[in-house]
Amino acid sequence: MTKTVRYQEGHLYVHHDAWYVRYRERVRQVDGSIKLHQKASRLGSLEDYPSESHIKPLLGEFLCKLNAGNFAPEPGMTLTEFVDKIYLPFLEEKRASTKKGYEEIWKNHICDRVGKIRLRNFRTVNANRMLRAIADENDLSKTTLQHIKAVLSAIFTHAKNEGAFDGANSVQGTRIPNNAREPAETYAYNLAQICRILEFLPLLPKAVVATAAFAGLRSGELGGLEWTDYSGDALSVKRSVWRTFVNQPKTRASAKPVPVIRQLAEILDAYRSSMGNPQSGVMFHSGAGQHMDFDKLARKVRPVVTSLKIDWYGWHGFRRGIASNLYELGADEKIVQRILRHAKSHVTKDRYIKAFDPAVVAAMKKLEATVDLVNQSAPRVHQI
Repeated sequence: MTKTVRYQEGHLYVHHDAWYVRYRERVRQVDGSIKLHQKASRLGSLEDYPSESHIKPLLGEFLCKLNAGNFAPEPGMTLTEFVDKIYLPFLEEKRASTKKGYEEIWKNHICDRVGKIRLRNFRTVNANRMLRAIADENDLSKTTLQHIKAVLSAIFTHAKNEGAFDGANSVQGTRIPNNAREPAETYAYNLAQICRILEFLPLLPKAVVATAAFAGLRSGELGGLEWTDYSGDALSVKRSVWRTFVNQPKTRASAKPVPVIRQLAEILDAYRSSMGNPQSGVMFHSGAGQHMDFDKLARKVRPVVTSLKIDWYGWHGFRRGIASNLYELGADEKIVQRILRHAKSHVTKDRYIKAFDPAVVAAMKKLEATVDLVNQSAPRVHQI
């Protein structure tokens, strides 16, 4: 009979000034049988990780990956068992920001409410009651509740793919509670505001704001730009930075190049000249060539913006701005979608375009002119 390896906790020990973990690995023999071999892996040096509490996070990551391959999911597993032993290790392959967001939603909203329910017993009503309870106890928007639902649904999709159960995804049919708060309105900068802001900014933040406003890059993509990505008439989006993590672009559509208009090129060229005309390296940095912290930069830009009697909408306000400004100038929704590099057109239309449909404006202008004509031709009625 083939031996199975249960969930391993590993044995942590120190050897030659380094931390090691001892564990067991399934090794297939020549005759096809499986035998368990004891192995050890180095986690890090004592100099870098002086105590057990320092090395524990690395040990946890190692065991998650190890157990993901050893642990066979079963329908009798609870949701918490599946997430801890199968789903969270699976998230190691995702973008760091995505992984952190999913983990926080699981721990803060889902785990304690439905974690003890077995996969095979989970029903739509369980997800529905969970979302209603969250809405009753927290002042969360419908958008946030939709994110929570999406994470739970993703867990069950992965469970189906791992063979943990064969039923339908019970989360997909769950309704978002009607009493949940509507999401806050988002805003976009118009061209007049953008030009006014650029007029008063020093060269570095001016270059960042201009790139966000005239190329529509996300803050992570701004942080990932290198001089080799800039050709003078286009910016190639090859990477995205979140905290200290450098990732691939968000989607395949996100990796497409963005045209650079003349006004942006002039600002970028002036900024490049002030930096000594570098040919490579990080484009926007605060010194020593390290990726810039855009939260810190925002704290410097915001006072300038508010001093001009303009509200601060964050970096995404500039990205929404290019969508709205292009749309007001008559650009088709599909063209705006391509410039913003969205994978789905409804995201561009529903979340980024903050302007009236040009056709709607034209129709209202026609109505306005017709009302003027009617008023001019109508007989005057004098009141007594």
